[in-house]
Amino acid sequence: MTKPRIDQLLAGFADGDAISNAALIMRDVVRALGHASDIFAPTDRVSPPMRASCRPLEAYAPAPEDVTLYHYGLAAPTTPHFLRARGKKILVYHNITPAEYFDGFDDTVAAQLRDARVELCEVAGHADAVWAASRFNASELEGMGISPVHVFELPFSTNLLDTPPDEELLRRRQAPMTTILFVGRIAPNKRVEDLIQAFAWYHKTINPLSRLFVVGSNRSCPRYYTLLRMMAGDLDIPNICLEGFASQAGLSVYYQLSDLYVCTSEHEGYCLPLLEAMYKGLPVISRIAGGTPEAMDGAGVLYDDLNHRELAELFHNLLSDGGLRERVLVGQRERVQRALSRDLTGEIRALLDTAQ
Repeated sequence: MTKPRIDQLLAGFADGDAISNAALIMRDVVRALGHASDIFAPTDRVSPPMRASCRPLEAYAPAPEDVTLYHYGLAAPTTPHFLRARGKKILVYHNITPAEYFDGFDDTVAAQLRDARVELCEVAGHADAVWAASRFNASELEGMGISPVHVFELPFSTNLLDTPPDEELLRRRQAPMTTILFVGRIAPNKRVEDLIQAFAWYHKTINPLSRLFVVGSNRSCPRYYTLLRMMAGDLDIPNICLEGFASQAGLSVYYQLSDLYVCTSEHEGYCLPLLEAMYKGLPVISRIAGGTPEAMDGAGVLYDDLNHRELAELFHNLLSDGGLRERVLVGQRERVQRALSRDLTGEIRALLDTAQ
């Protein structure tokens, strides 16, 4: 008997995107279970390096016996395709960033986020099962009366993280400096300005032989990116380095050259880069925000209600106290091992059964 197809729909598909990478991991697991499986997204929202791994949304045509997973977090042309799909439908909820963060920076994205929140109940109502990428996300859905919600923690893989470094970039960026790193979407909810201001204090009053790498595309929210560049200019610290988008080989360079990873984000559904930084051997500091405590899972250093000077002192403590640093790294290695020992195939098989 032929097994049903299990396909995935996304609002967009891009290299370096956590949801896109999760979809690839899930596709490979489903294929290993013997199902035909593809990823579909609007063609104009697929980055060039990812086109070979994704099919056009217009080609999506499920049969009544098939299963569709829709990764949801933004209003997109993908939604109508999911709503009218035949077969079993599963909503995979990745959280909707509050639109207020984008007001004034990108009103189009703000409108898409508001639309996504309005249509969320309709999308969930058409689903045969609802999964959430964190307990935080599940709680949000449950608070809206959506039930039952199954937690399917965002999958973690080291395949891309083991990419050899870009040797030319490594040569150009090597320097005898203490290096603090952030990798992620450069968007207003990430509060990168807080990181820049804390680093400015650290650099000017504690360690002038230091630099900050902020790695992420300037296309996520161009006006916000410009604000950060202006802030760095006003602070007159050339060691604040807004590096832009990095390939996987480039990311390997930034991780290799860095001493500390810091996330000052105010809103996260989960935040997979925290785990990635742990795997690369960097002590991790993160603001308590949404799903970040779940991603950290007792490892790293969580903070809340620190001003810029206090956060800079936290940087210094973790960078200068060898005993503290090693204790943090030991806990992080244990956290990474828990993530890698997860029975992802068993979880997906069991969750698929709930939709039957």
